[in-house]
Amino acid sequence: METEVKLAFKDKESLFSAVSTDWFKSRCQNPDSRPVTLENFYLDTEDRILAARGVSFRKRHYTAEDTDFFEYTAKYKGEVKEGVHNHFEWNLKSVDGVLDLESFKLEAEGDDLGLLSEILSGIKEHDLKVLCSNVFDRTYYDFRFGNSTMEASVDYGEIKDSKGKACDLICELELELKEGTVEDLESAKAKISADLGGVPFDETKLARTLRASMSGGAS
Repeated sequence: METEVKLAFKDKESLFSAVSTDWFKSRCQNPDSRPVTLENFYLDTEDRILAARGVSFRKRHYTAEDTDFFEYTAKYKGEVKEGVHNHFEWNLKSVDGVLDLESFKLEAEGDDLGLLSEILSGIKEHDLKVLCSNVFDRTYYDFRFGNSTMEASVDYGEIKDSKGKACDLICELELELKEGTVEDLESAKAKISADLGGVPFDETKLARTLRASMSGGAS
């Protein structure tokens, strides 16, 4: 089960000002980390079988000066409350980006593989189509707060509508708990919200991007 906090910022300046503060930088093990460009493609069947099962499935392309690979991710159910997101998650890297669902079900890293096989049962590679996509830059930091270790992801980019027009911003800080307590994660959320301008945010990038794609613009 993955547990993370999403915090939204009003604009690029406020986001990068927050992560440039001495308070934030002093808690990062790698304060000089470089951004990676993430291009995301969200997949489902034409009749949205995975969505009906509570599953989201993503193909992600990572690119940077010394980075070029793909990763497939499945997320399942969980709950969202006041910016804290909990869900089952599985990930598998791919050099060429070609999807092999049987390999994914057997080799993906994450939660119980039996559950993964169950929620993907009956789905074949050719059944999956791209629903929508987005692209943004992400900078990863190893972040310490209290007695816990988190992965802090600083995300900035654009959500485009079905005509390719930019209609909304991705301007977020995510904190994923790697080791430690949910209490530390909640305390970090409260600190960033109160002092650095981050607002706890429940909506996922998939939901925002799918809405823009389906409606021709963000609401």
